[in-house]
Amino acid sequence: MIRPVTKKDAGVLVRSLFASLSVPTVAGRPRRRRLVMLVGVLTVVLAGAAGAAAWRVDRLDDRDSAGVEAVAAVRERVPLLLSYRYATLEEDLDTALDQTAGDFTDEYGDLIDDVVRSAATDRRIITEANVNAAGVVSIEGDDEVVVLVFLTQSTTSRNTPDPAISGSRVEVTMRRVGSDWLIAGLETR
Repeated sequence: MIRPVTKKDAGVLVRSLFASLSVPTVAGRPRRRRLVMLVGVLTVVLAGAAGAAAWRVDRLDDRDSAGVEAVAAVRERVPLLLSYRYATLEEDLDTALDQTAGDFTDEYGDLIDDVVRSAATDRRIITEANVNAAGVVSIEGDDEVVVLVFLTQSTTSRNTPDPAISGSRVEVTMRRVGSDWLIAGLETR
């Protein structure tokens, strides 16, 4: 037969339950002191985890900012890189090279020397590039972003006085140099 639980039985049950949950006494240290130490260690661990999470969120914000800044720079720099007039060719080509960084500066300089300078002068070429759309393809850290650019170029020459319009899709690698974003690569897609 089952007998009813008395107050005395309930008290014994509650005391035994709390005794199993409490921090045991070790080497004469009171339970309260061990509990305070445990709470202190737990607080330090949680603070470290919160700091790591905040650092990670801050890094993600930096990457987002890098993408926004790189796209804005592409919209400004790509037209300066790809536009020139035969009448102001040297000045325009110097401006174009000022938009570049790293090995791409030498590569683009070679293209200017080998192809652009003589063709633009001989054929009296005027070309103007406009960025129609641009978006981030990838972000390689805080200082390098690859941007897909859709652009239109309008070109006239001595033989073609009416503008010839062409569209292009290019991937532009933008690199942060100091506080500026410069073109570090350009590939037709």
